[in-house]
Amino acid sequence: MSSHIPLPKEKHHKSKLYVTRSSLSSSKNEHIKAIETHPFNYRLSIIAPASVNNVQQTLAKYIGPYFQISLKLSDLIDPGFISNYVKRNTLIALCKDRYIDADDVVAIDGRGTLILSVCKDTYETLGLAGSQAQFPLQRGSRFIIKIDLLAEFMDPMKKYYQRVRSRFDVVFTEPIEFLMGYYDAQTGTPITLDLPGATAIEPQMKHSLLHGASSPSVDGLADTQANAWIGRAQEAFEWVGLAASGLPVIDSLCKSDKTRACQAPASDSQVDFKVFTVTGMLSAKAISSVVKEMVSELSCNTYVCVWGYDDAPVSWKLYEHNYFTSGENMYAQMYIPSQNSCLTFQACGAWDAFS
Repeated sequence: MSSHIPLPKEKHHKSKLYVTRSSLSSSKNEHIKAIETHPFNYRLSIIAPASVNNVQQTLAKYIGPYFQISLKLSDLIDPGFISNYVKRNTLIALCKDRYIDADDVVAIDGRGTLILSVCKDTYETLGLAGSQAQFPLQRGSRFIIKIDLLAEFMDPMKKYYQRVRSRFDVVFTEPIEFLMGYYDAQTGTPITLDLPGATAIEPQMKHSLLHGASSPSVDGLADTQANAWIGRAQEAFEWVGLAASGLPVIDSLCKSDKTRACQAPASDSQVDFKVFTVTGMLSAKAISSVVKEMVSELSCNTYVCVWGYDDAPVSWKLYEHNYFTSGENMYAQMYIPSQNSCLTFQACGAWDAFS
């Protein structure tokens, strides 16, 4: 992982795709960790053979409303807010309609960390300790402040808390519009956010049918040392992205001899897929719960694609994220029961410190 400042200039202009193969039966659960350490998500697509019939019910079980609410920054560190929401369950917050490359952005990551990505003027006025952002290239033009809301020093009687509160009251005087999700800490199922002014928003769910598509090959994907492995993995990622976006799957990505979902039909046969898509603020834990329940019953190759917010201040494991040209911040997973494995593709934009 890279964390120095600044990164080499050539690295700032290259998007990255990380591919990891993990065992579905391993106690390490690397594929689940990739989901649960990516807190800010707004879209989930599941691509499953039409014969799989539990996807819609599983989504409905774990996915539910999130909220829009206007709060002052000092409200997020109010002792009652911390004890009733941040400590009790999982709370995710991201300021709405603010741009990570131009505005002051505020978020709570679901694990009790308040993250501020602010411009130089705000940072100097605020006077709280932070670190220089790795992006953009101009050193000192942006700063990151992280505050652990669960730490002992956030006791209202402590000097640190009192200083943070006083600076927030002085600098951030206007309310900020937030998207906020409140979830059960174990399952990720939504809980009503009982705050004055909170408006519930239902995620949008839809599904479509992908007729007669050849699924990407799994031949050679079990051997990560094979020369052709990288190429096959990239083809699989492209296929998942096209299918999840509702675009026609390019036949050239799917060779006639490739193994297909559920079984290996004759080379001239094709498979119908259902594409289920949910859009809205989505809990990482809810996504992992959906995936775990779905995978436990799988006998067919199934694909998952998740998009993170372009203007989220962090991507995986609280690594800094910025926009540059696209704000790319997404991942896909390919579940292959016949190989007891999962391929995870983590796509990072050029200005993402997860590397």
